[in-house]
Amino acid sequence: MSLLNINGFNVLTVYATDLEKSVNFYTDILGFEVAQDMEPGKLLYSKGAETPLYIEGGRTRGEAAGTSNTCMAVCLNCADGVKGAHDAIVGADIPIVQKYGDFEGEFAGIQFTDPDGNIIEIAGKP
Repeated sequence: MSLLNINGFNVLTVYATDLEKSVNFYTDILGFEVAQDMEPGKLLYSKGAETPLYIEGGRTRGEAAGTSNTCMAVCLNCADGVKGAHDAIVGADIPIVQKYGDFEGEFAGIQFTDPDGNIIEIAGKP
């Protein structure tokens, strides 16, 4: 038996060094809309997504000990499919972490970063 009985996500939080730059990325590139100012950040929603995204600004970038960093990646679905997302991301000159991969036409994925290096993955139908 687990210590806690989690039954869903309330909100996903992204920590950012530059709030305005990150909000612009998540709205202009990923299509989120600012719903509310919530100091020290902003709450964003996406049409079709159940869980809101909160971007908190004013953070400093941390460095993990050793040679490898740990982080949490956000995995999203895209209405245009993964290939459509790939083509748009490449055209926008966004840093790609993992190139587009298609697994037998059933599943595909791509990973890229936001302005603070947080990993975002688009995965699902090619």
